[in-house]
Formats: sequence, structure tokens, C-alpha cells
Amino acid sequence: MSEVSDSKIVNKIVEIRRKNLNKFRRDFVERPVKYWLEKDRLFNKIGSSLVVILATRGCNWALSNWGGCSMCGYVYDAPITVPDSKSLIKQFELAYESSISAKSPLAIKIFTSGSFFDEMEVPKTARESILNKIAADERIEELIVETRPEYVNYEILSQCREILGEIYFEVAIGLETSNDNIRNYYINKGFELKDFERAVFMAKNTGVGVKSYILIKPLFLREGEAIIDSISSAIDSFKIGVNSISFNPCTVHRGTLVEYLWKLGKYRPPWLWSIIEILKKTSKNLNSERRIICSLVGIGSKKGPHNCGKCDKQIRKLLNEFTLTQSPEVLLNMECDCKQEWLDYCEEEFI
Repeated sequence: MSEVSDSKIVNKIVEIRRKNLNKFRRDFVERPVKYWLEKDRLFNKIGSSLVVILATRGCNWALSNWGGCSMCGYVYDAPITVPDSKSLIKQFELAYESSISAKSPLAIKIFTSGSFFDEMEVPKTARESILNKIAADERIEELIVETRPEYVNYEILSQCREILGEIYFEVAIGLETSNDNIRNYYINKGFELKDFERAVFMAKNTGVGVKSYILIKPLFLREGEAIIDSISSAIDSFKIGVNSISFNPCTVHRGTLVEYLWKLGKYRPPWLWSIIEILKKTSKNLNSERRIICSLVGIGSKKGPHNCGKCDKQIRKLLNEFTLTQSPEVLLNMECDCKQEWLDYCEEEFI
């Protein structure tokens, strides 16, 4: 655990986590949490993605005595009974069958409640079986998996790279912010920027791409501060050498510190105008070797990023179009009366 942590915040996160773990978790080890096909942005083209959320034992960090991240409730998707390798392989094969009719180019995104490289979550036999099935499918051009940086090493990267052959392989890591104090005091992430940099260095040396998840508006940041932090974190990520940025606007997950403070009226998810501003500024760093993606989870709901309600659906469409086309021009002409309200909101925070 990083030395930069706040005991009061950690204690509250742990209290909330322990209270809700058995309350929310169920047993469904023979099926993934979710899986679906969607139109998506591959690196240099538009194609389809099969998104698979495996039901693993859950994030080791969230299950630890540190309680995990202040905004993340994905650990509650983990079943009570720990799935073995056969179960995880069966889960993936069930999801994979739904993609049989999908045409090339196809990407596979494998999410867990924590880290694909953590062998307590995804044993080596399951990982290799899943990778071999992907490598045998000529339609698949990209594979993206998630992990925390402490599980990234040359051995596992080289093994994956060898199995996948010419498939573009990208490791997604939740950096959240390039500011160590914000990441560890407010998010309780448990690692520092140097750990992320080490993981990126090893990935680049083994021909593996890296995606940096950037959290828009962590707890305790004002709206304007959150905009500045996301922009600077994305620029820092590109300087470090990542291939992709995924902006993840904070949503209110059940059983989290974010939800606790949201219910007390002490947290508001980010405005959609803030997301547009961040994308406008960071898209100047786009080129043929970089992409910027914006997560649409929860957009327009009270627990997710939202504006006034009148313009939310239209902005959601524009954000999706930006991700697919990588064209910032689609964001330039959106207007709504609530834009001035957002500007006033940002200004009032600093008075």
C-alpha cells in the first residue's frame, strides 16, 4: 500500500465493503456476468467488439484489508464460490459463441472484477485456453484485457504475445489520474505513477499496447479541478507511452464510498459539458498511433454523468460518434441552455 493514504477514507471504504460483500454477491460461476456484441472503434478502423465480463473471484485489492477503490463496485459481481479454470473457460466459450455471426474486423474485450493477469483470479490454464481460442479465429484483430500494474511482468506479457501472434494485444490499466495524491488519498488505488510507468515500459518492450483508464471527477475534486486533472493525466499518459486513453466518467456504484457521499448530497457525478471539454483539449494529441475512447456507462442517469436531462441523449450520441470516428469536430456544435448553468457551477465552486 502506498504511504499516501488517508486512514479515515480507508476505514470507511473497508466498513462499506465488508457490510455489502455478502449482501450483493451471488453464485453464477457457470456464466459470465455479462457479454454482448457492439459496434466499436478498433485501432485504425470501425468494427465490432465482443465484450465479456468473466465472473471471477473478484479483485484482490477490493477483497484485501484496504477495501479497494472508493468508486468501484465491480467486486460485487464476483460469485461467492470461487470459479475454477474449467468454469472460466466455459464462461468465455459461452460468450464467444454469441460472436460466431460477427464479421471481421473483430475485437475481444475481456473484463474481470479485477486483473486478468492475477492468477488467483484467472489461473494460467484458463488464461492460455482463452488466448489460444482467440488466436485461432482469423476475424479477431485486437484483444484487450484489464489488470493492475503489479501483475504485469515480462514472463506473462511474453507468453500472451507468443500465443496471440499478429493480433494487436492491449493491456488496460486503471491509472485514474497521474496525480499520486489524488489516486491514493481520494481513490485509494494503492499504487503510484512509477508502478504504472514500469508496467508501460515492460509492455512496450514486448510489443504489447497499453490503455490508460482516466477517471473523470474522483471524490473530493471540484468540477473545474476534475477537468484540469483529467486533461493533464491524459497528456501525462501519452508522454509515458500509452497507445489508448479511455475516459471513464465517475458513476455511482452501489456499496461504495462514492455512493455513501452521493446519498448525503456531497458528490455530484460530472457534467457532460465537462467531458466534452476534456475530449476537445486532449484530442489534440491524437495521431495514427493513439486513440481516445469515452465510456458511456450511466450517462444521462442521476447516478451517472449528466446535464439537464434535455440534452443528455444527444450528447451521448455525440460521444459515441467521437469514439467511433476519432473526430473532435463532432463535439464542436452542441449547445443547450444548461451550458451556462454548468459554467456558473464551475465558477461558483472557486468563489
